[in-house]
Amino acid sequence: MHRLLLLLGALVLSWSAVAGSAATHRVSVLDMQLAMKAALRAVLVCNEAGHQVGVSVVDRFGLEQVTLRSNMGGAHVTDAARRKAWTAATFNLPTSEIDALAQDEAREDLRTLSGVLALAGGLPIVSQSGELLGGIGVAGGEGTENEAKCAEAGLDAIAEQLK
Repeated sequence: MHRLLLLLGALVLSWSAVAGSAATHRVSVLDMQLAMKAALRAVLVCNEAGHQVGVSVVDRFGLEQVTLRSNMGGAHVTDAARRKAWTAATFNLPTSEIDALAQDEAREDLRTLSGVLALAGGLPIVSQSGELLGGIGVAGGEGTENEAKCAEAGLDAIAEQLK
């Protein structure tokens, strides 16, 4: 009986430590207008360079906020862009870095995770204070280097508003 009381006491004490943690959390979310502005700028920069692309912006949880496709962008570009944006937001890393990590034999499983697209062209969207807000992904730019430049142009278009 004594052991049972000690066990119950330990459980109650450990539960009170857990219960003492915050029941809610405050997070910042990317405004839809900024998501649209970033996506449109990325599309326009790629179009000016002669690339027909898809661009997607997701929130910090990887949920799609906006996806745009150039008039002649292929059917696959929107899904690939969304997956790049999701990957960048989920890992809070540029997808080019995830691609580099996945080259290591010990981490090649990164490529097999559901939803991950470990190719350059996806960037996390981070506030000036360092808080993750989402991700932007570009696909269909005839090479990941071009796609990364277009994604960067999208981020540049909203940099001043990311407080």
